[in-house]
Amino acid sequence: MRSKTWYNGDMNKYDLTVLVKKADGVEAKIEKLVKALEGKLGKFTEMGKKLLAYPIAKTREATFLNWAIEMPAESVVQLEKKLTIDREVLRHLCLRVR
Repeated sequence: MRSKTWYNGDMNKYDLTVLVKKADGVEAKIEKLVKALEGKLGKFTEMGKKLLAYPIAKTREATFLNWAIEMPAESVVQLEKKLTIDREVLRHLCLRVR
């Protein structure tokens, strides 16, 4: 059974994972971006600093951050564009959850 707080006809649920060099200020920045794109934030998890399998931008380890978010499908494209050009974000993955 779906929770009424999460389900809305035009909103979809997503799982956003972001790899950053330093987590300082990035959490607030992404939360502000999601809210600006008419999204709602769910559970946040900081998975800690982990060693990468290969260097990304001369960085051997990154902090993994994860959010459960709800937003319109059109806003996800804008979110991914913003995360791609952000220099603090090494990699990101946004998956739709059913």
